[in-house]
Order: sequence, then structure tokens, then C-alpha cells
Amino acid sequence: MNSKDKLYKTKDEYWQCVRGICIIFVVLIHCKNGIQYRNQFNNSLNFDYWLIMRQFINFPVAIFIFLSGYFVNIEGIKKSYVTYIYKRVARLLVPFLMWSAFYTIIKHVTTKENINIIKKLVKFLLGLSSGQLYFILVLLQLTILTPLLIKIIQSNKGMKLCFLITPVYLLILYSYIIIYKKQMPFYQTFFPAWFVFYYIGLLVKIRGYKSIFKKNEILNSILCCSITLIFSIIEGYGLLALGFSEGFVSSQIKISSFLYVFSLINLLMVIKPHIKIQKIRWIKHIGDNSYGIYYVHMLWIIFSNKILALIHVTENILPIYQFIQLIFTIIFSCFSIYIVERVIGKSLSSKLLGF
Repeated sequence: MNSKDKLYKTKDEYWQCVRGICIIFVVLIHCKNGIQYRNQFNNSLNFDYWLIMRQFINFPVAIFIFLSGYFVNIEGIKKSYVTYIYKRVARLLVPFLMWSAFYTIIKHVTTKENINIIKKLVKFLLGLSSGQLYFILVLLQLTILTPLLIKIIQSNKGMKLCFLITPVYLLILYSYIIIYKKQMPFYQTFFPAWFVFYYIGLLVKIRGYKSIFKKNEILNSILCCSITLIFSIIEGYGLLALGFSEGFVSSQIKISSFLYVFSLINLLMVIKPHIKIQKIRWIKHIGDNSYGIYYVHMLWIIFSNKILALIHVTENILPIYQFIQLIFTIIFSCFSIYIVERVIGKSLSSKLLGF
């Protein structure tokens, strides 16, 4: 293996570890939340823990989208835009439809909802039967825009305007909540919500990256992450005081969370040369299976809730409950991916199920 191959291998392994960390936190986000504890005097600390913890881990989807832009096959797009779109859309759409159908059935069985064909069809097409599927629809929208974005970056025309798309969307989102006193429907599913992260990924891919700090890069980057995290916590409690819902206050789509993600992206780029992958192989393994875990983990979240209820695991200490649920879900998600790949083969599994 020559030096160039080693560099590529290290780079790939590093970002796989990042994916591993992100998918762990995606699962944690979908574990039992703390909303029910907000007005419970004896358990209110569970709510505070949950809200603060959510601010800390409110980055995985944005990082995933950044990486999607960062690893776009630009040469493949140059060869054939149509071929690229077809392959990429098929890679995303087929598993999305399979899992959306699966979770629609699961939700119908577990909740025993009345059969309404129109509502079921809408839920199926929009992935509304499982909370994580919106991410795939966002990627589909960004995939279609990719060739245009590459031209904009390479031509240097309209680049600054592109940076306004997500801030304007956030302004609309906040205004909607203030005016109508509720969250905007499907607000996380529209590409403008995440556009800036994909765009930055493409920008770094094409033009390279320079740290925002010239001296003491790592220390200043960590400090920047800490400051934006504190701001995120302050905004969270501030929005609660203003009457915003717990769901929005804990979401990944808000001003402070986005500033936090920008700081994390800078930190990830800065510390990359200093990380030894050999010491964190287990995270890389989870990262290798992150796409599959993203699809399948909600099934095991459902199972874990049923099992933990049966064995009467205490819900009074939310961190312990979440930890058990997290470990259970990660282990069984990885195991189920392994079994499926062994039974139907990796090729068919990848085409149909995404892993």
C-alpha cells in the first residue's frame, strides 16, 4: 500500500468513526424522551437532564448531511448527470419505500389505527410512520440539486446567495411558530432546513478546508463548541419560557443547534490528523453499519419499550432507562443487519434495504 492509499484509508476510517458516533446519538435521540417529566415535581430533574443532553447531541443529522455533500462523486456527475441521478435516487428511494411500507404496517399493528387508505398512503409516501425516514427524503431533494450546486461553486456565481437559504428558512420557521403557536408541518422534511450543511460539504470537497482559527486550532475549536453548546442550552430554556413546544426546543433545527454544528464541523476537520483509528475500531464498525442502523433501529426501539415495560425497569431515572435502551437497540440492530446480509446476501440487502 503506497502513501496515497494509506492517506485515503485513514481518511475513510476517520469519517466512518464519525458516522458511528452520529448514529449512536441518533438512536439516543429516539430513546425515551423526558417531556412527561416536565411538570412532575419529584422527577423534574429528568426533564432538565433530557433537555440539556439533547442540546449536546443535536448534531448527527446535520453531520450526516455534511458528509453526504463531502463525499459526492463529482467525477461521476461530470461523466453523466442522468446516470448519477438515476443510481443515487434508486439507492435512496427503493430502501425508503421498503422501510416506509414496513413501518406503516408495524404502526398499524401496534396502534390498531382505523384503516384509512388515503391517510395510510400519505404516511407511506412521506415516511411518516417512523420518525427517522424524513432524512432520506431530504437526501433525495439534495441529490437532484447537486449538479447545479457544483456548477455554482465552481463558477463562483451565486455562492453567497446559497448561504442565505437555510437562515431564511429558519426565520420563516420561527415566525410560523410565533404566529400560529404550533410547529410548521413537515418542517424537517424540506431541503432548505438542512441545505447549508450539504452545501458546506460540497464546498469543502471542491475547494478544501481552512480552519477558522489560525492559532491553537484544537483548543479554540473546542472552546467554540463549548460556547455554542451553552448558547444552545440558553436558547432551549428561553424558547420554553416563550411558549415554544418541548419538541421544537429539543429539535436539531434551531439557530443555536446549527451554530453548534458549524463549530463541530470545524473541530472534526481540525482534529482529524491527530486521531488514531486503531483505538476506536468498535465505533468504526458501528459507522460501517450506520445506514442500516438508521433504518432498522426504530423497530428495536419499539421492542425495547415493550420489554422494559414487562420487566418493570424504572422510568424514574431516565439516564439509566435510556442507557439500557440504547445498548439494546445498537446491539440488536447490528445483529439483525448481520443476519439479513447472511440470509439474502449483501448485494440484494443493499439494493432493497439500504445495508
